[in-house]
Amino acid sequence: MSRKDTITGIILAGGASKRLNYKNKALLKIGGRSIIEHIINALSKVTESIVLSTNSPEQFEHLGLPTFKDITPGSGSLGGIYTGLKISRTHHNLIIACDIPFIRSNFLKLLVNSREDYDVVVPVTPDGHQPTCAIYSRNCLIPIEAQIDEGNLKISDLFPSVKVKRIDCYDSTMFFNINTHEDYLVALSMAIRYRDQE
Repeated sequence: MSRKDTITGIILAGGASKRLNYKNKALLKIGGRSIIEHIINALSKVTESIVLSTNSPEQFEHLGLPTFKDITPGSGSLGGIYTGLKISRTHHNLIIACDIPFIRSNFLKLLVNSREDYDVVVPVTPDGHQPTCAIYSRNCLIPIEAQIDEGNLKISDLFPSVKVKRIDCYDSTMFFNINTHEDYLVALSMAIRYRDQE
């Protein structure tokens, strides 16, 4: 089994994008490609298995990826992680949000190569933890389910229950995410500098 076969890439694309007037932010174009295509390109360097957790699979049919709806609707990103882990066939999984266009494959490789026997491998930037671009093992399923049952959807509250490795990262730009039209305009202005650094 090759190293690429031992991990699944799971893209979280279940958000409603309220602050973007319900436009699907994953499909916004940056540098000639949609954001989700940038993410797929980066993920494809570290895994041959990529799936999409989304409640609007019809919007992503053109990508040709397996899609799965949330098992626990209304549970936010934590619910998307839970769904991804539940359907995954691999123990470790690289979870990534659909709205971070500048993530680089070499950093994803660092996360994958750091997983060892950890349940979570999470980047930490000067802005804090980046839990929607991290490695999660299926050992997280039971504690996540307990959190969802309690109504606690804060991803970082999972960490005390599992074995976590933190990876320092001083380039916050990789995790720049798009929630508003203003964010999108900023991303467009950043694209020229980052478009070749995948």
